[in-house]
Amino acid sequence: MRITENLLSSRTLNDIQDVLRKYSDLNSQLTSGKKVRYPSDNASVATRISNLDSRLREIERYKTNVETAQNYVNMYDTALQEVSSIYLRIKELAVRGAHDTLTNDDRVAITEELNKINTQLVSIANTEISGNYVFGGAKNNQKVVEIDSSGNFKIKVPPQANIRQKISIGGQEIEYGKTVYDVFVTDSGASVFGIVKRLSDAIESGDNTSIQNELGNIEEIQGKSLKNLAEVGATQRVLEMTSNRMEDFNTFSTEFLSNEADADMAQVVMELATQQNVLQAALKAAGNIIPPTLADFL
Repeated sequence: MRITENLLSSRTLNDIQDVLRKYSDLNSQLTSGKKVRYPSDNASVATRISNLDSRLREIERYKTNVETAQNYVNMYDTALQEVSSIYLRIKELAVRGAHDTLTNDDRVAITEELNKINTQLVSIANTEISGNYVFGGAKNNQKVVEIDSSGNFKIKVPPQANIRQKISIGGQEIEYGKTVYDVFVTDSGASVFGIVKRLSDAIESGDNTSIQNELGNIEEIQGKSLKNLAEVGATQRVLEMTSNRMEDFNTFSTEFLSNEADADMAQVVMELATQQNVLQAALKAAGNIIPPTLADFL
């Protein structure tokens, strides 16, 4: 193949263009800190970076959901601890109220304490987090329990709204919610508010038969409370493990993304210096190869 001056000049200019492109790419990496800024730079790497970005956003959503669930579960744990202590106190008062030796003043004191306990239980049942009633199930935007003008206690959450809250993490569902029916209602459907009110009335009137009946209900709801505490504790552990796993995923994905997207600045500086030398050498060689023009003699 005959090598003409035009062919030699053309190849030399193409080589210089290649060096300039590499130089420009390295300079872009140096100023941006990124290997790839546009899909056209490297389509496969850009796709991996996009997928990793999406994965990191998904992990952040999962982490937020887990943190929200943990806030609720911690609130349930605190409330259930308090409720369990209250149920124990109700049982103590019921046992004491069944004694025939009680004076009228004793009975009045017990009934007054029970009435205060009922008010305290209503306050716990209406616990809120960020305006949401934690024991409200699917109706968490309204009060769970109210006291009417006659002093009667009414659960405002309908049975069909007795739905426990859940979160979904990567296809895995974690149930973490507790409702008013879980904590304040027996399996037979008796609310603790009604139990305490009837117990108070029975102690005030000295009706030991009714006291014994309500004592059985109290023992039933005590057992249910202990079961709820155990379930909440198990949920706390599951959420903690899930949170740790999300942190691990986040760390791994962030490191992977950094390896894919972030430029090695030390390496870039070295390569940039090399390309500068190559460019200078290419320009010098071009000056010897490309024929002079009229402008060179002006």
